[in-house]
Amino acid sequence: MANFWARKPITMLQAEADEADVQALTSHGRVPLRRTLSALNLVALGIGAIIGAGIFVLTGHAAAANAGPAIVLSFILGGIACAFAGLCYAEMASTVPVAGSAYTYAYATMGELIAWIIGWDLILEYAFSNMSVSVGFAAHIEALVEWFGIHPPLQWISPAYLPTGLQDFAGNTLYQPGWHFGFNIPAFLIV
Repeated sequence: MANFWARKPITMLQAEADEADVQALTSHGRVPLRRTLSALNLVALGIGAIIGAGIFVLTGHAAAANAGPAIVLSFILGGIACAFAGLCYAEMASTVPVAGSAYTYAYATMGELIAWIIGWDLILEYAFSNMSVSVGFAAHIEALVEWFGIHPPLQWISPAYLPTGLQDFAGNTLYQPGWHFGFNIPAFLIV
């Protein structure tokens, strides 16, 4: 049980990153990749990923159904929380100067067990975020297909759970809110 709390010293992390075997794995036998993205590039990449579909599709539906006028405060509080998280990552990245993410930082500071939990948490986080973005993109694809006059069966283009129901372009209710038999094929193909 004591090994679960074993931490990896920063000097060991740096030494492993500098080993020839690690360099060969990360460079595929050629010259190691150079860091060419600036801070502006990384911020633009992050904003692009957020704006991609999720922020406009899912938060809009959640805000309309739950938050009402408090949505502005929700976004302000969310922005403050993101700023603090970014500052924490910047501090940790300057302290542990090796390529890695929350897993590496947790391994260096809190131990192997916490790093293992965080690693699996990151996998689940990426899976759920990809799914939500794919549902947003699928909604755009479905609207485009409808615009061309093609009307596929709703059980194959709508999610299984509809928190606000489903309406057509004329405002007619097609499905009530709740669970339905369905499989969103466009979202599945996007993932």
